[in-house]
Amino acid sequence: MATSRATPPPAASGSCLSRLSSLLGRCRGRYHCPRPTRRNFLRWLAGGLGVAATAEAARVLLGDNQHTVIPGRVYRSAQLDRRKLDRVIAEKQIRTVVNLRGCCPEMGWYLDDARATHAAGVSQEDITLSAKRWPPPQELVRLLEVLDRTDYPILIHCARGADRTGLASAIALLVLTDTPLAVARRQMWPRYGHFAIGRTAVLNDFFDQYQAALVARGLPHRPEYFRHWLAHDYCPGPFRARLDAIAPEPLAVPAGVGFVVTVRATNRSIEPWRFVPGGSGGIRLRYTLHGRNGDFVYRGCAGLFRRTVPPGGSIDLRAGFPAVKRPGEYVLNADLLDAQPIDLLDTAFAQYGSDPLIAPLLVR
Repeated sequence: MATSRATPPPAASGSCLSRLSSLLGRCRGRYHCPRPTRRNFLRWLAGGLGVAATAEAARVLLGDNQHTVIPGRVYRSAQLDRRKLDRVIAEKQIRTVVNLRGCCPEMGWYLDDARATHAAGVSQEDITLSAKRWPPPQELVRLLEVLDRTDYPILIHCARGADRTGLASAIALLVLTDTPLAVARRQMWPRYGHFAIGRTAVLNDFFDQYQAALVARGLPHRPEYFRHWLAHDYCPGPFRARLDAIAPEPLAVPAGVGFVVTVRATNRSIEPWRFVPGGSGGIRLRYTLHGRNGDFVYRGCAGLFRRTVPPGGSIDLRAGFPAVKRPGEYVLNADLLDAQPIDLLDTAFAQYGSDPLIAPLLVR
């Protein structure tokens, strides 16, 4: 009689499950993923915000710095290359490009602007502003004329789209809308790349002066008030003077003898003038003598001493000249100058619309 043998269960089955369980355990230990916690979530969020902020800062400080000032009407940017400018003109349907860097036909960026606006059949308006000097009154009046008469939408730009562009964008809000002054001034925040430190802080002083004028008159900001103040009351810091030659009278001197012309400078600005000795710093008189045909004869400076002239006050400055041997008619030209350590940064009062002294001088 045959004996039946029971078939044992496959041992491999239990062994496989055991090995699989052990393997998964080791994987969990090696590649452990922490459960989300509030602290981890905040860390991830902060990291993401930091990356986004860094990218935006790079776009503002190093990139095109494009923003909307008045939707559908006014936009702002840094200097764009030809390709980007073509695209922005098309996308925003720009009708006028307002360049705040002045007319510079010898520069490549200016030629790119001109070619792009010509190709698109839109206007280009050139206005000369500086990021580190008071806005010249005549250029601000020109900006108002552009804002009043040009075709919209417009794109305003300077080099970085931060300082001069912020100034012009704030002005656009103040004259075209009912935006409060404090809100309009946000166009000059670090958000757009403007930092009110060093020489660029003078652009903030411009709006401080307007705000002080409103406070002095007990008035709120209104577009018509700002327009009147800008056109009639705004004074670019100390840069306004009246110059008169008071001696000799008449302006006639003998040939072959050195001579002195006394120039009376009257402070017609809202700030005191400070004259100081030395090669730089402070106000001084710079003067030149030319022949009638334009030949240069002499250049000098006066006022290299310590003196303060308040608004409304006057000072007599002695402009000395060496002997002029050839008799004839010459032209005396004199202007006040804000001297800086680097001559290129010197500011003549005439740059702000103040009239220099230009007078005929007879050598006989």
